Amino acid sequence: MSDEGIYENMEMMEAARQPKGNPPQTSVPWRHRARGIVVTAVLLLLGLALATSLLAVTLLYLRAQSKLQAVEEAVQKLQVSLQPDNASDASAKGSDTLQLLDEAQAGVRLLKAQLGNVSAARAAVQGRCCDMLKMGLPGCWRFYRGKLYYFSQGKKSWDEAEQFCVSWNLHLTSVSSQAEQAFLSSETQGEAHWIGLTDRETEGSWRWADGTEYRADASRGFWAENEPNNHDPKNDGGEDCVHTDPRFRNLWNDYKCTEPFRWICKQAHG
Repeated sequence: MSDEGIYENMEMMEAARQPKGNPPQTSVPWRHRARGIVVTAVLLLLGLALATSLLAVTLLYLRAQSKLQAVEEAVQKLQVSLQPDNASDASAKGSDTLQLLDEAQAGVRLLKAQLGNVSAARAAVQGRCCDMLKMGLPGCWRFYRGKLYYFSQGKKSWDEAEQFCVSWNLHLTSVSSQAEQAFLSSETQGEAHWIGLTDRETEGSWRWADGTEYRADASRGFWAENEPNNHDPKNDGGEDCVHTDPRFRNLWNDYKCTEPFRWICKQAHG
């Protein structure tokens, strides 16, 4: 399939609209399977790039460790030199001490430079992940603890966002731990994002779009204060879908499912 064909399909998918009030499709149509093959191929390339980058970062780390050891040895020598055996050789040891101090300071500078390279390499690896997986989409893909996430840049209703995720064999993200919540919060860049939590079928009975079990006790700390509240159900149709709210440290807020927000997809089951 050509790149042009891929982009045309994505534009048609972006333009699709699901009737209000209908639940999102949860099965993957056969016409989208080719897209899954493309994702698999790109993931293989990504794995090779990551392995190469990991090797480079490891080498930098080992070099930095070696320099650190050299600095420690220089400091030890410096400490010994500061203890003259008698007054007659104190002045002679003074010049040696200055030389050792210069060497130690040079080692520190070199060590900082090496560690700076390690940090730069890590940033490059992360950026490469994003660039390799964009495939023309206006958003970014991230790996976290063996799972693949997509952070959109455009905005859709909850149903449209879930439909988009399903077209890539994903779902709107579930959140299963404080660590995952912190990761998602760090990637949303101050923008509200739909997640895969809804109680549209039965008010107050929350479920995750990807089938993950919703645990009320474990999730209590993820809700913003006084949420969920299903604000004004009579006049406004209620609030049956959940997004992260940057006004409240990216904690969860229930809101109208028809409101356009950015969204997060996740490949939840490997």
